[in-house]
Amino acid sequence: MHVESGTSSSTGIPRLGRIPILDVAPVVGCGRWPAKAVVGETVEVSATVFREGHEMLGAAVVLRTPDGEELPPRRMAEVGAGLDRWSAEVTPTEMGSWSFRVEAWGDPIAHWWHDAQIKVPRG
Repeated sequence: MHVESGTSSSTGIPRLGRIPILDVAPVVGCGRWPAKAVVGETVEVSATVFREGHEMLGAAVVLRTPDGEELPPRRMAEVGAGLDRWSAEVTPTEMGSWSFRVEAWGDPIAHWWHDAQIKVPRG
């Protein structure tokens, strides 16, 4: 599986936006070679995702089949509160060169839910 990453076309340096996505795995040889899996094998995709401030985040992994079709995003879950590490499991269903990318966004609904649980007494 190949990782698709955002880089500056002029410098080749990774772009860091408001929500950086770093340390994406699986990679082999710092991304020189694709990670390998057999058909039906579950592969864990993980990344470090964070942002400034305290607003909640969401992250997902998007698989691209050997034919170039993008599968629906698979939501990632935070691994250990406060570690900024996110993970999801994906499974290739056919032979070929698959690729994936990790997407992240600010999640205002999760942020509202988090604040509501703190502010509204349970009853």
